Amino acid sequence: MMKEGGKTVPASKQSMIFHVPYKLNPGATSGSAIRPVRMRQAFEDAGYVVEEIAGDALTRKRKIRALKARIRRGERFEFVYSEASTMPTALTEDHHLPLRPFFDISFLKFCTTHGIPAGVFYRDIYWQYPEYLNSVNRIVAMGTRALYRWDLIRYQSAVSKIFVPSMLMAEKMPHTNILQCTALPPGASYDGDVSAVADTSALLFVGGTGPYYRMEECVRAVEETPGASLVLCTPENLWVQERARYSDLIGTSTEVIHASGNGLDQYFARTAIGSLFLEPIEYRAFAAPLKLYEYLSRGKPVVAVQGSLAAEFVEKHGVGWAIPYSAADLAALLERLKADPAEYAAVHAQVLRVREQHTWKARAEQAAHALIG
Repeated sequence: MMKEGGKTVPASKQSMIFHVPYKLNPGATSGSAIRPVRMRQAFEDAGYVVEEIAGDALTRKRKIRALKARIRRGERFEFVYSEASTMPTALTEDHHLPLRPFFDISFLKFCTTHGIPAGVFYRDIYWQYPEYLNSVNRIVAMGTRALYRWDLIRYQSAVSKIFVPSMLMAEKMPHTNILQCTALPPGASYDGDVSAVADTSALLFVGGTGPYYRMEECVRAVEETPGASLVLCTPENLWVQERARYSDLIGTSTEVIHASGNGLDQYFARTAIGSLFLEPIEYRAFAAPLKLYEYLSRGKPVVAVQGSLAAEFVEKHGVGWAIPYSAADLAALLERLKADPAEYAAVHAQVLRVREQHTWKARAEQAAHALIG
C-alpha cells in the first residue's frame, strides 16, 4: 500500500470485499439506500477490485460460501467493508422474517479470524427513541429492539471497526465499545464549479416532511420576508400526510414540488441556500444528514439550527449559518444577506473549497485507512 495525503491508497489493483445484507438499489432516492450504492462505487474509484456480497439471502449465502473457499485457499483481500441495514440484520428479507439470522455477521467474524480487517457502518439508533413507536407497533418494537441490540453485541467480536455518522452517536449506542468506533459521515459527488445565485434569499429544502422534519418556522420566515422564497421538495406521499400542518402558513413565496434526481437540477440552479432549518429534536444532535453534503456538492451554503450536528459542521467549516430555530432569526439572516451580498459570496467560495474534502471517494479512502492503516 502507498500513503497519499495521509490516506491509504492501493499501489496497484488490490481486492476488498463489500458486503450489505440486502439488495443494492442504484436508483434509490432515500439517504439510507443511496449511501451503500455510492460507497460501493467509491471503493472502485479509489482503485480497488470490489468483491460484492449483496442481494437476497440465498444469493448472499452462495457468494459467502464461494468467498470463504477462496479465503481458505489463501486468496488475499485487503479488508471487508459492510453497511448495516436500517432494519435488524435478521429481518432484511422482503418478508421480514428471521429465517436466516446468523450468516451475515458470522461472515464478518470469519474474515476477522482469518486476518482480514472487517468494518461495518451503522447508520442510526432511532430505534432507541420514543418516536420509533410512532411507526412501529409497541409489541413488534420489543422484538425489533432486541434484534438491534443483538446485532451490536455481535459486532463487538465480529469486526475491528464500527463506522458511525458521528462520534456523538457512538457515545449513545448500547452494547458498543466506543474504542471500536470511527466517524464516517456521508459524502457527495460533484461536477466542477457552481456559480453563486444572485438571489441570496432563495432557499431549497429537499427531504421528508414527517415528524422528524418539521419546518413550520422556516416557511413562516420566508412568507414574512419580502423577496424571500422557498422551494420545498418532498415525496408526494409524505406531503399528502403533512399538507394540513402547513396550510395556514404557505403563501406565494413557497413552492412545493415532488422532484428527484436530475429533476432537481433546475431548482438547485435558481436557489442560493440549502435548508436544514428544522425543529430541533435530540436525534438531530448526532445525526449526519446526507442532504448537508449534497447541498455542499451543489455549491450551496447551508442554514442549520443551533444544537444540531449539521450546525456544528457548518460553523466549523464556515460553509453557512447556524442560528436558533425561530422565524425571526431566519428572517433576519435572509434580510442581512440581501443587504450584503458580499457575505454570501464569501461563504459560497468557502463551500467550493470545502466540498472537495467530502466526496464519496474520500470516504472510501478514510474507511480503508481506518481498517488497514
